[in-house]
Amino acid sequence: MKTFKKTYLPDSINYNNDTYNVNIDISGAMRDNKTPINAIAATLKKEGRKSILVYVLSNNLKGRTDLYGKPYQPSKWIFTTDNK
Repeated sequence: MKTFKKTYLPDSINYNNDTYNVNIDISGAMRDNKTPINAIAATLKKEGRKSILVYVLSNNLKGRTDLYGKPYQPSKWIFTTDNK
């Protein structure tokens, strides 16, 4: 699975002549259930869909810490092709 690091959440990504759109359902389920990224990628590959992982962290938060002294972590979003 290809990984991109961005400072904003794009609507779509063009990579290798394919258009990938953000998949909110899979991204939300991954975050809620703490499903490993490799398991999601394998499931999408079985369905014949390609996927990209995008880490999003604002420039304002890079190098900063929260109230507990931990650095801010990027949010993870999965972009998929619409092949079904």
